[in-house]
Amino acid sequence: MRLTHKIMALLAILCLSLNARAQYDEEYEVEEWTLDEEEEPKPQHKEYKNAIYLHYSHARYKVSDESRVNFNEFQLGYNRLIQVLEDMPYFVEAGAGIKFSWNKSPMEARVLTFRIPVNVLYKIYLSKEKDYAIAPFAGVSLRAIAMARERTGAKSTSLFDTGGWKSVQVAWQAGVRFYLNRYYLGVSYSRDFRDSSKFPGVRESAVHLGYCF
Repeated sequence: MRLTHKIMALLAILCLSLNARAQYDEEYEVEEWTLDEEEEPKPQHKEYKNAIYLHYSHARYKVSDESRVNFNEFQLGYNRLIQVLEDMPYFVEAGAGIKFSWNKSPMEARVLTFRIPVNVLYKIYLSKEKDYAIAPFAGVSLRAIAMARERTGAKSTSLFDTGGWKSVQVAWQAGVRFYLNRYYLGVSYSRDFRDSSKFPGVRESAVHLGYCF
């Protein structure tokens, strides 16, 4: 009888021990885990360094002390943007363009001009991604007239000979652009520095559309 009681007591202790071990394992069971996949970085804004543009302007040419003539003009050009400060959106812009100007009244004339503009430009970003920006700019440009001819009937004459025009002049310009990612739309005003001895004296108001790359 005593032997039977001892065996039953031993079995009871063993059952309690197994039950406690099972509860311990359930309570402290280590969950499987894996490293969270890293999120793909968001694309960073890129400052495009190059741009080509089409420029239309309505210009007023002072062709003598008393005469002024209105011209319509189209210009195709290229600009290179150089960031001056790494952490600030200040830029220097230099480029070159070729411009064709024409007028029918009071004189029928055609003018072909090469321009080299240099501007200082500052971008004001309108979004966190920096895809939208307003950019005021100002600078100077060197203008070289390659051809300027006036037509009277069937006769064509050079304005350098008959009008006393000079081929080289320096002007200042100022304006503002709106950037939309790779594209920009801008307006500007330009005027030759005063020099009463040189003709033509040019003033122009312009709009321009550019593509950056």
